This record gives sequence, C-alpha cells and structure tokens, in this order.
Amino acid sequence: MGQYTELLEIDAETLSPDDDNYEESLLKTAASFRGFDEALTAFIEEHGYTGDLANVPAKAQFLREKFRAANVKLPRSFREWFVPGKKLARKTAFQICFAFGLGVDETNDFFRCVQFERGFDCHTISEAVYYFCMKNGLSYAEAQEMIARIDRIPGSKKTRAIPDREVLYTGTIIEYINAMKDKEDLIQYITDSIDDFRYNNATAVKYVQELWADISKEDGLAAREGTMIDKTRNRFENKHKKGDTDTRFAEVIDEEVRQQEQEVKPYDYVTAGPDASTWTIFAQIIGLPNYMENEYAVRHDRSLASVLSENALMPLNASYCFPGQHSIDKLLRGELADNEMMRKMLIFLVFYTYWAKVILSKDDVFYSAKRSDSERCLETINNRLLNAGYPELYVGNPYDWIFMWSLNDEHPLDAFRTYMGEVFAVKEEQEETED
Repeated sequence: MGQYTELLEIDAETLSPDDDNYEESLLKTAASFRGFDEALTAFIEEHGYTGDLANVPAKAQFLREKFRAANVKLPRSFREWFVPGKKLARKTAFQICFAFGLGVDETNDFFRCVQFERGFDCHTISEAVYYFCMKNGLSYAEAQEMIARIDRIPGSKKTRAIPDREVLYTGTIIEYINAMKDKEDLIQYITDSIDDFRYNNATAVKYVQELWADISKEDGLAAREGTMIDKTRNRFENKHKKGDTDTRFAEVIDEEVRQQEQEVKPYDYVTAGPDASTWTIFAQIIGLPNYMENEYAVRHDRSLASVLSENALMPLNASYCFPGQHSIDKLLRGELADNEMMRKMLIFLVFYTYWAKVILSKDDVFYSAKRSDSERCLETINNRLLNAGYPELYVGNPYDWIFMWSLNDEHPLDAFRTYMGEVFAVKEEQEETED
C-alpha cells in the first residue's frame, strides 16, 4: 500500500490553510481515503490476486479458493466485502487472516490498514486463542475447537465489566501466552484466570480518566487555556457568561450579542471556565464557535452526529466513534466501550493535552511549534496507543490523518480546530443546497 500512504503523507505535509484552494484540496484528500472494500482489494492484490481489480466475481473466487485451502468456512455474505461502506465483524476479519495464513504481526497490520481497528485484544477469550494459534502455527479449525472447550467453562460468558479489584493488563496476558507452547496450557490458564477475561480496555479507560482529570479540574488545562483564549483571541464575552451578570432585558442582550456575532463569528468560540461542563470543555477543544453553541447544546443534545453524518470531510472511518460529550461521560463512569471509541478518544485527548501544556508553558497562545515539538507529540500519542494495546497512528486512516496533518502546521491545535471548522462549513453548505 506504498503509493496510497505516500500520497496521503504528502498531503498531510503540504496542505496549508493559507493555500488559495485549501478547502477544495481538503475535500479531494478526504475523498481519496479507502474504505474496507478498496483496502481489501489492495490486500488481496498484495497476496497473489492478479486479476482485474474491478472484477468482483473474480476477486470473490480468489477468496473462495483461499478459504477452501485453509479449511475456513467462507461467510455467505463475502461478496458484499467489496461493496463501499461495508464494515466487518472482528471475527470475520480474523477468519480472513487465518485464510491467508497470516502471522501475529501481519494480522495486526491487517487490522490497522484494512480493518482500521486495533489488532488482537487478548482480554477477549477468542482473540487470546487466535493470538496463540497464529503465534504457534495452528489452524483456524484448531482455534475453534479450543474456543468451544473454553465456552463450556462456567462463567466464561458473563457480562464484561471492569472489576473493582486490581486489573490484569493486556500486555501481561500476552507475556503469559508468549511463554506457552502447548494449547492445553492456554486452556488451563484461561480456566484458572476466567475473571481476567470479563473486561477489556482497562488501560485505555485509566488513561482517559487521568487525562480528563488534568484537563477538567478547576485550574486545569481547559480553564487556563480558555482564559488565554478570551484575553487574546475572543472579541466578546461568552453569551452565557454575559447572561449571568447582565441585568438588562434579555432582548437587548440578545440583540447586542447577535450584532457582535455577525462581526466576529468566524473568530470567537466557546471557552471553559473553572467549573465548566464536559460539553463546554469538549466544545473548546474542537473550537466550536459561540454562535453555534446553543444549537448543538440544545437542539442536537450536545451531539455532533448530525454534522458528522455523510459529511464529505468525515469519511465513515473518521466519523465512526468520533469523540463527543456522551462518550467522554461514559468513559469517566468507567463503562466499557467500543475499541474504536477508546482509541479515538485517546488520540483526541493526548493531542489536546500535549498542545495545551505547550501553549501554557510558553504563555503564548500564538506559539509557533518547532518540528521537534510535533515529533514529540506524535511519539507521545503513539506510546499511549501502544501501551493501551492499540495500533500507532496510520496516515491511511482518515481519523488519524486529521491529527497527522495538524502536526505539520506551526499551530497544530489551531489547525485541528480549523479542520473541524471546515467540517461544520461543509455541513452548512450541504444543508443550504438541500433547502
């Protein structure tokens, strides 16, 4: 997939908000991202398919032969894998990896670059078995036989929840599995440690809670950055703050705010104070303009679903599980979440935390980042992802690309907020066209 990623890397490095055709270029880049169907086609081409890349029956026949040779049952809906917008269940993705005889590293790469998800989650019994089998050259049939035996263990299918006691992290489970050579050892280990397979994403939940505590506390990153923004960028007080102290008639206040918004609405956006809500802090992180705050706080119930849905700047793999107030609150309660939600939330919060700290340490909201600053940020994000069991940023993933593109700007946090502003603008234009 060299040429594909190479072109996206070039776009990430060269597209600038200062370019004359900036909006058009962003839309062109967003349209170039692969969905699962195109990524799978590229994958089978790399693994021996020599036919016409547009010939779905020929590609389907190639898959049929691969599955038959590996004695893996091919799902009936496999032809739909080449339909745009398709997303596969993780079990099905692992079947593909077994059918092509992939090893552990190759399977992780498949999930990162084709499935656009994390690889093995060894807190999940079936995936711990898959990991063991691929590492030791066992077949899919042998993996299924092991899983069937484990499924008969009492309590193996209880509801998954993070326990109150000390958790066992995924990396430790992998270390245990790496030391095993016999499948009976693995079955016995899972039998003896069944409680450790009733939860997952514990490391990511811990990271999210720690990051959010640093961001949201009374004198936290959001409040301090919000104060800097109000002093240097925003040209009028937050509408809601004004309403708290202004004793004039509401109609007079609203008219004044309306006039001010007409003058400066491209520049002023929501900022957080010491007691800010999750929504207000989230709105500040994405650079939500003040004039839009009420609409999305009330009309859309603090959700960006309406603006992200079918948005030309937000391909499916970017909009799916995009961070939001509701997902943040869910994770703060310690509830388990979709792997992809956890990964995207980590990227989102680590990115903001890093740059908010830089800006505050320099006492300069207009600080121009050095290349070394951005390189350290990228390394910080990737380290957090790897420690939580998720893949590093991948330029071919449209969600990851937004942050990798932002890191190439002199003002990465501003660049991210600018991109989000373009997402809102595209949605507004779409709604105007529909009307």
